[in-house]
Amino acid sequence: AAARAEVPEVAADPELLQIFSGFRDPEADAARCAQQGNCDGLRRAVCSPHRTGTAVDLYVGRAPGLGVDSTTPASREYMARTATYRWLVENAGRFGFVPYVYEPWHWEYVRPWDPSFAS
Repeated sequence: AAARAEVPEVAADPELLQIFSGFRDPEADAARCAQQGNCDGLRRAVCSPHRTGTAVDLYVGRAPGLGVDSTTPASREYMARTATYRWLVENAGRFGFVPYVYEPWHWEYVRPWDPSFAS
């Protein structure tokens, strides 16, 4: 709601900031990973923060012809330049989220930011 109120591009596109992946059941995720052969090694297979319910993948826009979670350099650069992503970088900490820089769409909940810890 804050982004929609503050960023015209977000307000104009109801798809922006929609969650396209959240909690992933560990057993179901392991089966999907094995079936697709897309496990990114053991790290993704056993350590994904999606399996703890602390990660969300948000639609921040996408480069023409590429997927919402494409890791190509062109895709990541495109997403990182969107008003949605820039707003998230500047404001997500207020809501307890931090970015996973390699994936502009991936955000992890840590806790609401407490300014008293900044000093």
